[in-house]
Amino acid sequence: MQLSVEEILKITKGELLAGSPGGYVHGALIDSREARGGELFFPLQGERVNGHRFIHDALKRGAAASLLEKKYLHLFSAGEFTGDKAVIIVDDCLRCLQAVAASYRGKFSLSVVGITGSNGKTTTKDLIASVLATRYCVLKTEGNYNNHIGLPLTLLRLEARHQIAVLEMGMRGPGEIATLAALAKPCLGVITNIGEAHLELLGSRENISKAKGELLEAMGAGGTAVLNGDDPFLKKMGTKFPGRTVFFGYGEGLDLQAKHSRLEGEGYAFTALLPRGEMANFWVPLPGKHNVYNALAAVATGLQFSLEVPELRAGLANASCSGMRMERLQTKSGFWLINDAYNASPSSMLFALETLKEWAGNGTTIAVLGDMLELGAYMEEGHRRAGFCVARTGIDYLLTVGPRGELIGRGAKEAGFPPRSIFTCSSNAEALEVLQSLPLVGAHVLVKGSRAMGMEMIVKELLAKYN
Repeated sequence: MQLSVEEILKITKGELLAGSPGGYVHGALIDSREARGGELFFPLQGERVNGHRFIHDALKRGAAASLLEKKYLHLFSAGEFTGDKAVIIVDDCLRCLQAVAASYRGKFSLSVVGITGSNGKTTTKDLIASVLATRYCVLKTEGNYNNHIGLPLTLLRLEARHQIAVLEMGMRGPGEIATLAALAKPCLGVITNIGEAHLELLGSRENISKAKGELLEAMGAGGTAVLNGDDPFLKKMGTKFPGRTVFFGYGEGLDLQAKHSRLEGEGYAFTALLPRGEMANFWVPLPGKHNVYNALAAVATGLQFSLEVPELRAGLANASCSGMRMERLQTKSGFWLINDAYNASPSSMLFALETLKEWAGNGTTIAVLGDMLELGAYMEEGHRRAGFCVARTGIDYLLTVGPRGELIGRGAKEAGFPPRSIFTCSSNAEALEVLQSLPLVGAHVLVKGSRAMGMEMIVKELLAKYN
């Protein structure tokens, strides 16, 4: 990113408090500790910390300029900012971040792929970026930079060399995807599925579908929608979309159809029927049938950018995906840990349990399952449903963590799971103690729960002790 201070003043409608309008900034920051030299600092107000406390730190560490909201001027004395570094007074730093990102995005004519969905969007983003990178120079969302702050910061990383941007779009409520899409201006939108995540805020899967559909609305008739054709909400959405629609999945008659899939090594192999009638074999370094859907989305996207089968195949096979998503880790003591602690929903619980059983074969299986959050009125049913899945998949031991986790145990009992194999734990530390009393050698241990549960602590402690 390179913008002149004069441009920033115009975009933000700001007032220069210090410095000169003739300078330039290179890059953007919201954390003063990441300053390397020449950046523009956006001092955002967080839940616990006000970024205005770190303006001086950012400038001292090398930032070339900083914004400053009018309402926080009282925190600084007159003449406090000296030298050639620009300090710009604005009304709202977050809105300015988005405005600067939108203006900067407008300087580029590259293609943008927007990705959303209830489950799998981060993995799908990683797979799509890997596939497209076999031919193109790709910018992708890093980490969890998928919201109203992270996406603008990603856009500000655009360079002239980039040909495609692959951007993940998360949301917590209606209107948020529309805001992100307005900033990014995608030409192709991928929606992985419509699940139970965010039911607490949106009330129904119909409302979730409507919120996710804002991505397609933003593209309009000139865009291409790549949708999970096995999801009834997305099937309906796609039939109403005025642009081009590509459906993927296992169902008959879809544009891209998985015909066969199976666990193979550390990942999944599958055969797909391509839109032009060709059969092709692929392998993705991720376990579980649900990741075949994510891989199909990547193949469908690659085909829209004219990639050939060898490129698609290489992109999937060499993909590097984000952590804490079905990571299988072997301990020196002779058992496996499956770290899926990044997040959880009833649907993803089922996927993870099926994969646990598939990986373990005839070996011992232990599921450590924590609370699932943001389910709203579906909270009790969703947790009990997870318990039904535990019983149905034939897991050997179930450990639940947290007050809602108890409902998972209750659902498992109702479905016939032996009560003696259920352990109800109030904390990660208690679950860790119980785990160490179970027959771990030769076992596969799944650890999964919502992000706020911090269940990766269990994985880290076990690895520290048994490696």
